Parts: sequence; C-alpha cells; structure tokens
Amino acid sequence: MIEFSKEHSNAWLELMTAYQEFRAKVFYWAKENNDVKFHDLYIELSSPIIERDLHKRLLIMDFLRNTDMWDEKAIVLVYKELTKIALQEQEEVAGYAQMVLKKIKHRPERIDIADKVFMLASVEAKQKKPDCMLFHNGCMLLHDLGCKQQLEQFIQEYKHLIYLASGLDEMDLCKLVECT
Repeated sequence: MIEFSKEHSNAWLELMTAYQEFRAKVFYWAKENNDVKFHDLYIELSSPIIERDLHKRLLIMDFLRNTDMWDEKAIVLVYKELTKIALQEQEEVAGYAQMVLKKIKHRPERIDIADKVFMLASVEAKQKKPDCMLFHNGCMLLHDLGCKQQLEQFIQEYKHLIYLASGLDEMDLCKLVECT
C-alpha cells in the first residue's frame, strides 16, 4: 500500500487507507470466475420492481459506473438486466445503467443490446398506456452506443412516443441520428 505523510490529518489517512483497500477488493472480485460475477450481479440487478430498494440500486449502479477495473466481460454477463434498467428505471438509475452499458466496446454486444431495446419497446408499445420514457431512454441508449441503423429504425417506429416523452421533434431526432 502507498504510504502517506504523517503530516496529513487522521481523516485523510483513514480515507486513503479505506480507498486502497476498496480498490484491492474490487480487483480481487473482478478476477473471480464469470459464474461468480454473474451470480452476484444478477442478484442485485434482476430484482422485481416491487422489491427494489432505490438507494441500493443507485449504489450498485454508481459502483458499476465508477469502477475503472471492470472488464467488459463482467458487464456483458448482465447486459440484458442493465438494458432493462436503462430503459425502465427512474431517471438517475437509468442514466447510470446507460453509462455502464457504454463501457461495452465490442460491436456484437452493442447490437445485442439494441435488439433487447427493440424487444422491450415493442412489448411496451402494446400496453394500453405505454410508459413513454422507455422510448426516450431507448433512443438515447441507441445513440450513446453508436447504433446508427438501429437508432434510425427505432425513431421511425416510435417517433410519436419519443416526442411525448421528451418533446424531441422530427428535426431534433434527425440531428441526433446525424451525430451518431
């Protein structure tokens, strides 16, 4: 561990010690086999809406978003759950999940996420009163992942619902596609 000067305050020394211990524990957990990582993450991310604890979910999402040691494999293990969270959760949690999904760099996994977005959107669109935020979040996630073709298709299919959720009109959506 890195030693700090004794001239620092006790609070600083305790903070740095705790931070170094945290990083070491994250490093060891990241080296666990994929079954262990999947099991741990799945328990936290797949809980039904009724049983969710917002503070716990925010903590887990913030942890996934801020930890730079995540290998892409750990995130790919639970991309379906993260995609669902990125579309259906409350705004802050959904935003964190979208940031975590952006850590996935490989194109095939990003295409799988786009397919999951379409699946969830088609189910929601059939509802009597669809949650329009799902369509806005789906649009933003596809944009963030750089899935231009899927974004264009998504906008064509759901532009009315996207507009209801966010007020983005056809011109705004065209600019969004161009930026992708």
